[in-house]
Amino acid sequence: MKLNLIFENTNDSIEFDIVYNSDILEHVVAKSNADGCNSYSDDGNISSSVDRYLNQLHNAVTLTNSVMPRLCHQKFAEHTDLLEYLDQKFLNRQHEQWVLSQQNIVDIDKLRFSQDKTVSQLGWTLHDLYPDEIRQIRLAEAMKKLGFIFPYEEVNMTVHRLEHFFAKDIEFKAQSKWQVFDNPFQNTMISNNDVVNLSFGYTYVGRQFYNKWQFWDTDLEFVDHYNYETLEYAFQLNLDQPQTIPYSKEFINWQQQKGVKAIATQIPIANIIDLGKNLKYYRTMLYKNSKANNRATLLLH
Repeated sequence: MKLNLIFENTNDSIEFDIVYNSDILEHVVAKSNADGCNSYSDDGNISSSVDRYLNQLHNAVTLTNSVMPRLCHQKFAEHTDLLEYLDQKFLNRQHEQWVLSQQNIVDIDKLRFSQDKTVSQLGWTLHDLYPDEIRQIRLAEAMKKLGFIFPYEEVNMTVHRLEHFFAKDIEFKAQSKWQVFDNPFQNTMISNNDVVNLSFGYTYVGRQFYNKWQFWDTDLEFVDHYNYETLEYAFQLNLDQPQTIPYSKEFINWQQQKGVKAIATQIPIANIIDLGKNLKYYRTMLYKNSKANNRATLLLH
């Protein structure tokens, strides 16, 4: 059995391999179809966030490139189509170049006596800011003195913001999300800390048993439990690297002593097929459908 997430208007599709809790998934899809709730949206959160991060990255790069090449003959790659910044290989290369740029040494006197007036002006500015015995400084220090340290640092930070945005859970919800319904599989379901690309996550009030243990309610003194006794018309999606993350032996010992189920802050469901080969494609797909306010349907086949 396979799962697809299909967007209206474009028919763009993401195919998943179901790795856990197929019975819960079948139940949710059947229930959402029967109740007319199989229409999910991110409410434009993807496009609004990605627009912000793409503009931050592009502005940081262009501002940095307005001065850095005159200091050390290096510049960062730029794109006129900002969606090209969604390419992870590009982001990895950008991060590498930023890290290596830290090693660049700026020679103040060499700048001062350059035939290029724009370079010479920078050299004289730095000359006035340093005593005569200091003639060589690192690039980051020069950028700070010249008032460009913020965009220079942002080249690095915006790379991480884009990466982390797609690696975190993004909620897709139906209009009747809060119309909760019983979970008939709560005693047999698998819950864990794995990174999976699609899950039913924790958005309801209360703590799961793992959360209870993690935050020191180890005697289960407080009764604010929520261990997925009910489900919502919502799911969480990310484009992170899937990985298995076993419970710690300390939690397992506590869970067995207390005679409770191992339940974390998600019900893991499925991973995207060939995600690593198509990462930019899926980032762009999610962005464009979010921008167009296209809703999505869960389809089992």
